[in-house]
Amino acid sequence: MGYHQAMQKYIDGQVRYWKERKDAIEAVEILEHADKKNKPFVTLSREYGVGAFGLSEKIVHLINEKYKPVPEWASYDRKLLDKIMDDLGLSKSLAETLTDGARKKMTDFIQTSFSKFPPQVAVYRRLVEIIRTLAVTGNVVIVGRAGNIITRDMVKGFHVRIVAPLSYRAENISKRMNVSHKEAEQLIIDKDAKRDGFIQEFVKFDNTDPNNYHITVNLGHMSVDEAAAVIVNSMKDCGFL
Repeated sequence: MGYHQAMQKYIDGQVRYWKERKDAIEAVEILEHADKKNKPFVTLSREYGVGAFGLSEKIVHLINEKYKPVPEWASYDRKLLDKIMDDLGLSKSLAETLTDGARKKMTDFIQTSFSKFPPQVAVYRRLVEIIRTLAVTGNVVIVGRAGNIITRDMVKGFHVRIVAPLSYRAENISKRMNVSHKEAEQLIIDKDAKRDGFIQEFVKFDNTDPNNYHITVNLGHMSVDEAAAVIVNSMKDCGFL
């Protein structure tokens, strides 16, 4: 199955389940207790070039294989989130899975957060809506896209920071982009500074602070399989699974 077909399968299957679940939740929903009924989700914040999508797929595979959740977990990276943003039909389908209570909380969050943000940040409102909707419905791994910041007030979120030595990341970027190791290192330094600087300046959030995460995983010291197992086991130990 190709990448885009797999993405569509993820979305279609989860949206069907979320719409069915919405009716059951709405019948008994009490706003202040809504978070307790939601399913867990994971955000992966990562240094540039660390290769977090492969790790997210391993996490999803481990959870689905070991815990047999309904619906199955799915991973949403930049390509998939951008696809949802660009496809009005998909965005609408996702929005329709929200209960009235969850929609009100979403509106309150966006109005509170974006009223004081400059235009450079406010343009991301649609991305915020999509990520918060995915997080509310749960059983998702959200890779990057400031998912940890957008969902930081949501009690069912398990937040992970993925790091690796510069040499490890440069090797990844060098192979992926067909550039020299030195060029890859400079690109990583520039990207990290731009990304983290933007977030810290406009959102007042330090992406590099380990206190903002449940755990930090260094892919320079363990394989992707080992890192996925550490994350899933930590989720279990912390009551998220």
